[in-house]
Amino acid sequence: MYESLTQFLKTFSSESPFLWALLVMAVIAVAGLALYGFWEIVLRGIGMAFGEGNSSSSGHGPGHGGH
Repeated sequence: MYESLTQFLKTFSSESPFLWALLVMAVIAVAGLALYGFWEIVLRGIGMAFGEGNSSSSGHGPGHGGH
């Protein structure tokens, strides 16, 4: 299986370099978006686990001096 995939990628990259470049950029973009989504979920989960994000803990509620 890996041999046939390697052969296909070698042939594809040598026969059509423009499409190869688009494929590489698309793979990098998808990987970047997947990592972004993964870390958003992880960090949001950590924030919820520690109870961050409450309006009372932001320091901008009533009772805090403004001048």
